Amino acid sequence: MSEGGEIMENNMRIFLIRHGKSEWYDGNVYLGENRVVSGKGKRQAAAAAEKLLEYKARIKRIYSSDLLRAMQTAEIISKKLGDIPIVPDMLFREMTMGGWDEELISDIKAKFPEEYKKRGDDIRNYRVSGSDNFYDLRGRVIREFHRILREDFLDAGEDPGDLVIVAHLGVLSDLNEEILQGTPGDDSYYRHFPTGSVTMYDVPEWLL
Repeated sequence: MSEGGEIMENNMRIFLIRHGKSEWYDGNVYLGENRVVSGKGKRQAAAAAEKLLEYKARIKRIYSSDLLRAMQTAEIISKKLGDIPIVPDMLFREMTMGGWDEELISDIKAKFPEEYKKRGDDIRNYRVSGSDNFYDLRGRVIREFHRILREDFLDAGEDPGDLVIVAHLGVLSDLNEEILQGTPGDDSYYRHFPTGSVTMYDVPEWLL
């Protein structure tokens, strides 16, 4: 993974961008699917576009989770960079929490103490009714990542530019582990992705 410096123009890179900060988000609520980016989040998205310009990113399209906060971020970046096409992708959605979405975590603890404890005791495997678990999320995200990489980049038959994905913390964490060949749950491969952050990777040889 690279944090900057001179880039060979013909080398493909991967850019992972977390959506801008959502309205009403303080870290104590399951976000759900309908949150929109705040004023700060819009500024973060604009700053992400500037970061891509600094990296001299070669972007022909932007892949984005189709949830509103990610799409709004992608749209701001697109406009800043000259109306780059956006490809909405539902497989890059954040993990759904079923009936717990949009609920305060403190309320969930009070309403469903046994279920909350069970999830805490087995957080990667446990599913709230109607939800994903961590392996469901990882499976769909990694399969889609490899499909895009193969079909739209490696087998494109022309210079496809750089791969840009706008998504959510859980999605980006799984992609980070995959690119770095980490093991799920291995903290040494965990990376914090602040809202609006841009993380750049040189594509490892094993992916080519």
